[in-house]
Amino acid sequence: MTQPAHSRIPIARRKGRHFVFLLALLVLCAAILYGDSRAVFLPKLQRGQTLLYEIHGRLDRKVKTESRIASIGGPQELEGNLSNQVRLTVQEVRTGKTQWVSAQAELLPGEETQNPRFATPVSKVSFDIVNGGQLGRVNGLEDLSPEQRMLWEFWAARFAFGWTLPHKTLKPGEKWKFEEPELSDSLIADLVWEREVTYAHDDKCPVFPGETCAVFLTQSTLKQKSSTKDSTPEEYRLHELRTSGTAKGENQVITYISHRTGLVLRANEDVRQNMDVTVMKSDGTNGVHYTIDAISHLETLFVPPAAAASRP
Repeated sequence: MTQPAHSRIPIARRKGRHFVFLLALLVLCAAILYGDSRAVFLPKLQRGQTLLYEIHGRLDRKVKTESRIASIGGPQELEGNLSNQVRLTVQEVRTGKTQWVSAQAELLPGEETQNPRFATPVSKVSFDIVNGGQLGRVNGLEDLSPEQRMLWEFWAARFAFGWTLPHKTLKPGEKWKFEEPELSDSLIADLVWEREVTYAHDDKCPVFPGETCAVFLTQSTLKQKSSTKDSTPEEYRLHELRTSGTAKGENQVITYISHRTGLVLRANEDVRQNMDVTVMKSDGTNGVHYTIDAISHLETLFVPPAAAASRP
């Protein structure tokens, strides 16, 4: 009796075909389960891993105050160079369709701070990075000076940038838009940032020129959704205060992410903001008028492990 053709295929070859089919099936399942293209731009972190970043910047904030009150608080003028190091220790990593990270950032005094007011002691901030690049369980911010907090918030936003990328395959030249609320304390309520992110191109990485980095450009415009006649934040309203005025701003960020490690290796941010606001009692008395113009340039740079090991 003649055997069917498929039965004459050697057993080893049939097993090989089964193996190839099984491998292809596993790859397909992995692509379905973990096919979020953002994983390419997420840092490959491990529990106990330590990373070091430098942050440098310059802040120039001019404040003009008009008031009949002899002694008042409020925004202060700031001018000078800022410098800090951030030593990040990864405490826990959960992977899957998305990546969840728990970490602690130790802020160390930098060497380039010229203004003694900006020279701050070592501080620690613990936090989580969750879906969408949001920060959760942030502890320790209350121990930071305003200047330290500004540096830390800039660094944290850049480090978590990979988590904010869309759920699709990204190619150089693509761009997308979204809106985010302004989370920092402000005299003006309902401020939002309208952002446009462009995957500009691939280029040689800073720090590691032998690697390839994805270069992202983020351009943002600060918009005011509250009325200029009554722009009172809820916290001020609770203290029987009322604010009115306008706020505007522009922000540009360039971010380099390593294709090999997913780490942000460098990011630059240029910000220009101005505010014209009056704060008064709810009955319209004791008004204080502020005109604020602020310009800042911030940069964070990854420090290679060999160089980081030689630092205290």
